[in-house]
Amino acid sequence: MAALEDSSFGRLFGALFSPGKTFRSIAERPTWGVALVVLLLASGAVGFVAGQRTDYREMITRSLKDSGREVPAEKLDRQIEITQKVGPYLAAGSGVFVLLVLLLITLFYWIIFKLLGSDFTYLSGLSVTLHAAMPAVVSLLLSLPVILSHKTLGYEDVKAGTFLRSNLAFLAPPDAKAWVVALLASVDFFSLWSLVLTVIGYRALSRLSTQAVAITVVVVTLLFIAVRVGLATLR
Repeated sequence: MAALEDSSFGRLFGALFSPGKTFRSIAERPTWGVALVVLLLASGAVGFVAGQRTDYREMITRSLKDSGREVPAEKLDRQIEITQKVGPYLAAGSGVFVLLVLLLITLFYWIIFKLLGSDFTYLSGLSVTLHAAMPAVVSLLLSLPVILSHKTLGYEDVKAGTFLRSNLAFLAPPDAKAWVVALLASVDFFSLWSLVLTVIGYRALSRLSTQAVAITVVVVTLLFIAVRVGLATLR
């Protein structure tokens, strides 16, 4: 029987359960198409299902209240009407945003590891990044039954960015600032799992020391967390 790391589909599971062998195989023969499609499909499916159940009136009014803004009733109703129509489709397209973030993260790693003396192609790095993101697919799939158990999803259900209590956002008080929720949501089981896989993957690909790779991955991760918290603060 073929090993998990020998095929593109097998690598999806191998990255989760046999990361050492799988990422060494990826370093020798990078593949990224299947991992990309699975990530986009999972993100799109969960986004669309969640979008169909979202109470957009509550989402918009609560968001405006938290930001201290006031919108005329007529304009607000029009905004809610439009959002109710296009919301599910916009949510289904969230996978594209996730992909753009992963492409940017891969670029950071590629540049930094090049400066540290490693020599691998950008697509090889993308293969590692995508396979290291497989815990996110697990998180998305586990979210589906949680979403389907709700008739509607309100502001409190979606503000943490995940439907699972896999991060610390559920500890935030109801009146917590958006940046506090974003910061707590960054301490997530599946994100930490991905971080460990990223270190293993780029260690195999770059052939640099574990310490150098781990420091790089942690710094880049903290940078993106800072951006996420900063954007939440602006909102």
